[in-house]
Amino acid sequence: MWINIVVGLVIPWVTIGYLFIKNPVVIILMYPLGVAIAFVGSDWGFGLFWEVTPTYEQNNSLSAFPFKVGYFPLLSVLFGYIKAKEIINTPLLIILFTLITAFMELVGVWVGKIIYSHGWNIFWTLFIYLFGFMVSAFYIKILKKYNILE
Repeated sequence: MWINIVVGLVIPWVTIGYLFIKNPVVIILMYPLGVAIAFVGSDWGFGLFWEVTPTYEQNNSLSAFPFKVGYFPLLSVLFGYIKAKEIINTPLLIILFTLITAFMELVGVWVGKIIYSHGWNIFWTLFIYLFGFMVSAFYIKILKKYNILE
């Protein structure tokens, strides 16, 4: 569980803290979206299609909690930070984040931190991440349209 806390929570929060100094508005707007997407996506399939080790009988999703409030919001924050600066065009940014995130999850599967079941595989994971980053891009588009995000 210590690995989950360090990798899923501490390192992402340090990175988010650094990005907050650079652009607090993006962090304030994107962090809650990242948490929401993480909880919706993870809770939908947790225990049915995937698990994160170690598992606990009383609360089998406890192991994933650090990732839901650290790692996944960091992805949303990084996505928003890059999108707001318009460093890369949106379709390429979505594809890059989808592929990199899916690869990082695949590493988690390889090392045994994530266990797929009932036919779930990395290709289904790609679609989940693709959808999440498309939602993030749409959210940023709305924020820019109403001049909430410059």
